[in-house]
Amino acid sequence: MIVAAVLFCSVLQFSPWALAQNKLEPYLLGMPFTLWFGILITILLVLLTAAGGYVFSRLKSDELKEE
Repeated sequence: MIVAAVLFCSVLQFSPWALAQNKLEPYLLGMPFTLWFGILITILLVLLTAAGGYVFSRLKSDELKEE
């Protein structure tokens, strides 16, 4: 599920919806749409990477306990 969410975020970031030419509205804290949307996607990717690392470490520790 985490990998699917990362792929979805990547596709969304480079879709025509996010990269519409001459699209500056809506502004958020004085930043145009493309900038704050890119920052939001980056934060989501970092959180998903952290979640994936946590899940992987839990699975690895459970595997080592079984041996």
